[in-house]
Parts: sequence; C-alpha cells; structure tokens
Amino acid sequence: MGDVMLRSRGTRLVAADGSPVITSVLPREAASVPVARRLVRHTLADWRLPALVDTAELVIAELSANAVQHARHSVFRVTVQRYPADRVRVAVIDKSTAVPALRPLDDEAEGGRGLALVAALSCQWGTDLLGWGKRVWADTEPEQVQAAQSAAGVPMYATRQAQALYVLIVIALGVLLTLAVVSGAS
Repeated sequence: MGDVMLRSRGTRLVAADGSPVITSVLPREAASVPVARRLVRHTLADWRLPALVDTAELVIAELSANAVQHARHSVFRVTVQRYPADRVRVAVIDKSTAVPALRPLDDEAEGGRGLALVAALSCQWGTDLLGWGKRVWADTEPEQVQAAQSAAGVPMYATRQAQALYVLIVIALGVLLTLAVVSGAS
C-alpha cells in the first residue's frame, strides 16, 4: 500500500477558489498513518514549503490516528490544500459524526494529547460536520510554525538532521527519566 501511495502521491484537484488540493483515500488501519505523513511531506516538497513539513506531518499523523481509532467506515480521506501566503490546510474526512473534543491534559493518561498538539501547532483548527460524517482540519503557516517553536523553547538548527537529532535527544531523555521514576517507585 505505501509504495503505491508514494508513487501516485494522491489525486491532484483544484478547489472552487482556485487553490491546489491533493487528496487520497486510505484504509482505516495503522499503516495508513505513515502513508498520510508521506503524502503531506511530498506535497509540501512539491509546493516548495519546507518550513511547514515537520508541523504538517505531525498534525496529519494525529488526525489520521484519530480516524483510524474512531472512524466507523473502512476508509478515510486525507486532503492537503494550499492557500495564499503559504498557508496549508491538512484535513481528514471520515464517516463518523462524532465530533472530536479537546480534553483536559491528564498526566496519568496514556493518550488524549493529539488534539492538544494539533491546537498548539496550528494557527487554527476545527471540525466541519458533513451530512454523512465530518472533516477535521488544521491550518499551518510559516510564521505560526516559527512562533510555536520559539514559544516551546525549541531551538532552531541549521539543518533538518540537526533539528531531528535535538528532538530525538530530548525524547530519549524523557524516556530515561520516566524509566528512572517508574523503577524508583517500584
């Protein structure tokens, strides 16, 4: 499935306002989440918007994971739409009418942080109810991405590899600290 999606990169459309749209229908399974990320990554590379890639990939991964977990049909649709001023909307459309809700963060919960991440990383997000389901979307733009990174205290590095290494180190430290606390509590 992933190789076919990577080759086709979705269907290219033009919205009513003239903006370009890439869309693809994916099976409702966990393996579709990385396919959705690749679709977003390749689309933003084609549109020459590298500053939005990491944020848009994370947002579409969270929205796709929610569809995999909660949708009622065997497939869901991913869309990527470009607006003026390099604003990009990523969306997931499924046949469930259950509206996702931003939950209070619980330090003990294993999940439930996805929409909080979407809200923090996007300049706006929302849900459009459709007659047969819903569209959950989030908009990102270069200025908003930089502001979110600055507000989070994430330093910016010259290369994507350096930035990824920094993030991996922070994650590894978090895992090590969690393991130390868990083993200390035992």
